[in-house]
Amino acid sequence: MSDIIATIDETQLFVTTSQTQLTTASTSTANPTVVESLDSVADVDTTSNGKLNGSILVYRTTTNRWTSTTTLDAQNMEGGEF
Repeated sequence: MSDIIATIDETQLFVTTSQTQLTTASTSTANPTVVESLDSVADVDTTSNGKLNGSILVYRTTTNRWTSTTTLDAQNMEGGEF
């Protein structure tokens, strides 16, 4: 495992490993937004089916959003051989 060293300049973050150097340019070093609820995430819909015990998020291409559901109706399941 290689060592990782991160240094912050005024506008850039430099990440160096023993194998290569990665540079990420940024105009803002502000802290990222904290998500306190899935309701506040733009592409998550928890209003259609509600927040029910056992719900999962399934991506729907018809709405281009993650939707809460308790039904898996478009998945391919591989059960193996017995």
